Amino acid sequence: MAIIYYDKNCVYCYNFAIWLIQNGLPKHYEIMSLKGDAAQHLFDQHPEAKNRNSVIVQEGDHLYYKSTAIAHLIKSLSSFKLLGYALWMIPKPIRDFGYNLFANNRDKMWHAEWHQPTKEERAFFTEDKA
Repeated sequence: MAIIYYDKNCVYCYNFAIWLIQNGLPKHYEIMSLKGDAAQHLFDQHPEAKNRNSVIVQEGDHLYYKSTAIAHLIKSLSSFKLLGYALWMIPKPIRDFGYNLFANNRDKMWHAEWHQPTKEERAFFTEDKA
């Protein structure tokens, strides 16, 4: 099992999670809020993760943050695997600069609508259990 922790108050973060599901996110992923009980448990085990303003992907004890998490998730999609590898090849400081630029300005960007999830999409969003 792998967990994607995301900011559930961010329309872009939520819609990115939906986009991943619609494009073949493997079924072993669960999607949880950074504010939930499971995330608090993660932060207890990995205190360094709490101070990250980032999407977090957890696979076992391994954590991916920011642009590395995004590239890792895109690589998991069969139709976008090459894009994921291309992103991975960009030096991390440059990738994270782009990630931070977007994350710090997302509220000032174009207006986005909250996607209404289908039953299949909702199945990936796990209620927090700690």
